[in-house]
Amino acid sequence: MAQTSEPLIGRAAERRALARAVARLGDGAGQAVEITGEPGIGKTRLLAELGRIAAAGGCRVRTGRTRDRATAPSAKVCRLPMGGTGAKAARFRKRLESVTPPGGLVVLLDGLERAGADCVATLDALFRDPPRTPVLFALAYRHRQAPPPLRALLGTALTGGLGVERIALGPLGPLTPEDAERLTGPFTGDWRALYRAADGNPLHLRLLARAGKGGDDVTAAFEAEVARDLARVSATARQVARAASVIGTSFTCELVAGAVGADELPVLAALDELVGEDLVRPAAEPRTFTFRHPLLRDVVHRSTPPGRRVAVHTAVAAALTRARAELPERARHLEYAGRAGDLEAVRVLADAAHRIRLEEPECAVRWLRAALRLLPADAEGPRIDLRLRLAHLLGAVGRLRESRDLLHAVLAELPREPAGRHAEAVAACAFAERSLGRRAESRSLLTCALRGARDGEEAGVLEFALARTELADGRAADCATRAGRALADAERSGDRPRAAAAHALLSLTGVLTGDTATAREHGASAAAHLDGLLDGHLVRQLDAPVWLGWSEALLGRQRDALGHLDRAVALARGSVRDFALAHLLTARAFAAQLSGLLGEAEAAATEALDLAVRCGSQEARSGALALLSRIAVATGDHDAGLRAGDEALDGRAPGADAWFGASVVHAVAEARLATGDAAACLAAVRDAGGPGLGEVDRWSRVDWCELLTRAALSAGRADVAAYWAGRAMEEARPLDLPGRTGLALLARAHLLAAEHPETAYGTAMAACEGLGAAGQVVDAHRARLLAATALAAGGDARRAAAELVSVQRVFASCGARALARTAATERRRVLGRAARPTAREDGVELLTRREGEVALLVSEGLTNRQIAHRLKVTEKTVQMHLSHAFAKLRVPSRAALASVVVRAAAGT
Repeated sequence: MAQTSEPLIGRAAERRALARAVARLGDGAGQAVEITGEPGIGKTRLLAELGRIAAAGGCRVRTGRTRDRATAPSAKVCRLPMGGTGAKAARFRKRLESVTPPGGLVVLLDGLERAGADCVATLDALFRDPPRTPVLFALAYRHRQAPPPLRALLGTALTGGLGVERIALGPLGPLTPEDAERLTGPFTGDWRALYRAADGNPLHLRLLARAGKGGDDVTAAFEAEVARDLARVSATARQVARAASVIGTSFTCELVAGAVGADELPVLAALDELVGEDLVRPAAEPRTFTFRHPLLRDVVHRSTPPGRRVAVHTAVAAALTRARAELPERARHLEYAGRAGDLEAVRVLADAAHRIRLEEPECAVRWLRAALRLLPADAEGPRIDLRLRLAHLLGAVGRLRESRDLLHAVLAELPREPAGRHAEAVAACAFAERSLGRRAESRSLLTCALRGARDGEEAGVLEFALARTELADGRAADCATRAGRALADAERSGDRPRAAAAHALLSLTGVLTGDTATAREHGASAAAHLDGLLDGHLVRQLDAPVWLGWSEALLGRQRDALGHLDRAVALARGSVRDFALAHLLTARAFAAQLSGLLGEAEAAATEALDLAVRCGSQEARSGALALLSRIAVATGDHDAGLRAGDEALDGRAPGADAWFGASVVHAVAEARLATGDAAACLAAVRDAGGPGLGEVDRWSRVDWCELLTRAALSAGRADVAAYWAGRAMEEARPLDLPGRTGLALLARAHLLAAEHPETAYGTAMAACEGLGAAGQVVDAHRARLLAATALAAGGDARRAAAELVSVQRVFASCGARALARTAATERRRVLGRAARPTAREDGVELLTRREGEVALLVSEGLTNRQIAHRLKVTEKTVQMHLSHAFAKLRVPSRAALASVVVRAAAGT
């Protein structure tokens, strides 16, 4: 397939090899370049690039054409003489010599795997006695389909004295998002997953990126190419290929033989034909074959008539039943071959769906739907059971509306016995209702069911579901009460996953209510339970690591939080649990933000928001937007923080999402203060429950007090600031958490800095120590920034400047851009206010104004490019000023220059 219009991406090393071969033509030496690889890997595109390089170098370029196929559109074609005789080769050699200009001639030969033996013989003769002029032959072909004489051509070229360059194209290496988009066009999915699915093949990448869009030239060309490949094999081989495509990407020769109703020997002969065309390949397992790529199998499958597909599925299902194959293997064919009323097919589909529900939930959904379709009309009991299982699975994969609608229908028919099954159905329905924003309906459904609960197991399930609701509504104490009852029931029944979730929930509510001792105790129990669970058990209770991750982050154990969350995220991705994944990523974003990993935090929260929107979950959407608002404020993008916060608040029902809602209000207030609106920040306390902060959990109250201290100082209200700074310590003291105490100390340090700046150093450094112990990197360095300004106010400009350099670098590495700019500005202010030395001390005054500006920016750690951008000059101008500064100050390096500038500013 010609792909000459596509950009050459990810082939820098190969392009350099081509350039070397063209350059050697200038020495008058003949060259041979061999480009090999599988279909779609980019051989034609690389040939086209060689033609461009050669043309730019003054060479004449000709596109060769073999007898079997034209390989690239060009009016300038050199036809290879057929027959391979020495006389014909000699005549062609003379013709090449006659048309070769001084700059050289480049002959591009593509698709040589289709060339006949006479064409290869002609090339062999040419290479044994090459032209006496600078000619470069470029040969491109599919290595798996090339006959041995073609593969031996480069050995002949070496014998004849030609320079040889071999290029075996493999998968594309890692690409930047920009290069990926240039290659595939706009793509909004997971690029890394796309790359893995395509095996790094450029054609496969483009096809997969366009999947489902239809009507594009790339897909049509690929389908035409596959059709031409199939046309070259026998009718039996085509029949075998189509039957194999129905079986799957991998298949055995026995199944294919049974599907086409033929003996094994003719089928094996047909498979050899398909292998020869590289349509299928032998697999590692004996007597097993596989299509070259699933995309190829899909094209062949689409070309198979529908009736033939049903016949193949029926034959294969029967063969697999006789062979007592695994249930999932049989179900893949019974999905299409099963007949209405076939109870054995229903059993196989249902049991297979249960077996694969964690690894392939969407496939399990299809099989359950197929089982329901085949079920006899009078099988009411099995129908209710299958519909209930389907509803649970739909909820797990994030199809919340479908799940809720089906559960309502099932509950209207579901018997109360067994009680546990009925309670699970009610809990699942309430969960879907709450996730879709119907909180009143969710709570009513659960409370009504709980009043009618008949035993402890049923009550335990419903209590646990209600505990989740209480947490989302901001009623942490009520949540703890219900979670305690649920824990007792889980321990009585030996349900370790639910016990882990209850412990995690109790740990989280302990932090939120200020009972940190209880939080630590239940957190340790939850971690022990989770760490001891197998993946298959944990994936059924993914809310447990969500709650434990939040609790550990709040307790200042960021590393533990990220470890538990990362394990759960991997499980949720592998089992396509999109709804759970949204909540896990939101928790991970919070832990990453506290840890100063703002880039990771933003990526996690953005993905969580996408998943929440896809699932239709208002609850998950609110949480993701809350974190995006907090992260944007931390990075300094205050407008984005306001937008995300306003979007989250606009989408809330009154009284809903209380926990995340208070976090959004805090982030919006922080952004208001950063943009200079201290009054709006102070007024936000109304949305937090008034001066008593009644709508805010105990842990977050310290955040509010520290924020309101800064806002009051900004507004010139020292008395109000003193109140909030004192209140911060009152709220932090009973929590006994280093991070909360550190933040309260930071509020106190702000107050001291406003009154007597030089006295704030000790308090600010104590705040830094506490926040650092809690893993709150950005907040710890906010305290360190304040400590540096206190040093400067006390006259220690040298230490202040050194501290500010370190603080600026940490903020920059975290992605806290606004704080990094603040640190840089403060450092310039400190250096600017410091006394300047005399000429005899260091000579800094000998620098011109521009040289001094450049030297100062070098001392801040900026590169020449960054300095040029800052001063709006070229990099050459920056280098010139640096050279002058080096000479005037007699320093050998940038580091030495920075040292002189800092010493001069500090007066030492």
